[in-house]
Amino acid sequence: MEKHEPVYNIYVFIEANELREMGIKEYYRQGSDDKKLAFLSQRAMLDFSSVQRVPVGVPIPYDEYFARQRLGSDIIVYEPLFSKVKAGSSPLYCVTPVIDGVPTVNISVPPGPLDMSKLPDDITGRGKMDDYLIKYLNQESGTYDMPALINDDYFKAIRLLFRNQHYISCLKLLMSFLDTIAYVEFGDRERGKPSVFTDWVRTFASSDLAGATPEELWEFRNSLLHMSNLDSKKVSAGKVVRLMPYVGSQEHPPSMDPMLKYISVNKLIDDVAEAIQKWIVSYNEFPDKWLTFIQRYDRVVSDDRNAFVVMTPTK
Repeated sequence: MEKHEPVYNIYVFIEANELREMGIKEYYRQGSDDKKLAFLSQRAMLDFSSVQRVPVGVPIPYDEYFARQRLGSDIIVYEPLFSKVKAGSSPLYCVTPVIDGVPTVNISVPPGPLDMSKLPDDITGRGKMDDYLIKYLNQESGTYDMPALINDDYFKAIRLLFRNQHYISCLKLLMSFLDTIAYVEFGDRERGKPSVFTDWVRTFASSDLAGATPEELWEFRNSLLHMSNLDSKKVSAGKVVRLMPYVGSQEHPPSMDPMLKYISVNKLIDDVAEAIQKWIVSYNEFPDKWLTFIQRYDRVVSDDRNAFVVMTPTK
């Protein structure tokens, strides 16, 4: 006779964009996994109001919870519930979010990293786009090819501009890229607070980038991106050295002007690439950084991530 096995419906209660409570309901069923999951899905909408709700020790921001779903590590959140009912090491379960009192069952997805490209348009918006987490995931090792991701999203275009001698456009994109990864690493800051741009350079560059200090590079970035010149307010006031970019195989002679410094565009690109490698290594050293990476990187845009929308021809 076929054995009845425990299966579980888990409910996560989200209010004011925070996961604040959870609940678990245990059933005993027999049959295939698909049959059991179909049963759980059926019961989810019926049993959510009667489940015992357990407060989460520290409320989890919804963005962080969603990032765990993206990584396939959200099971860590449910472990206290499984421990309470003495579930085995590989429990069969279904998760239903209850958002501001309303259970939301949009789609059934398998365990593991959440592939956004497989979700319907009414959840993700119109168009189809590769999910970068799945695209750059090594299925065998379970690791992400972050160098390839950063190269395809940004560095490919930076080097393309350099090779085609669009040097100012190349530098603008390089400075904008540093803004992006500084935001991904440190988040946003209020106006008047120290720049995350200089923090990133100071943290991950082994020395000054192409001989420029973080503060000099920040002023270079400000003038280049805002005005397409080299004269930020602090440079014009003589408070920070003006950086003069050049391209050449030979090192430029030092400037005789103490307030002018020549920097090699080639060297700057190479030094930034080296700093990026150190930044990427930090994700191996501190795996929890992946949660904030996903929360922020999901919101940035790049040339390599376009959504393709099939349009119905008009008559």
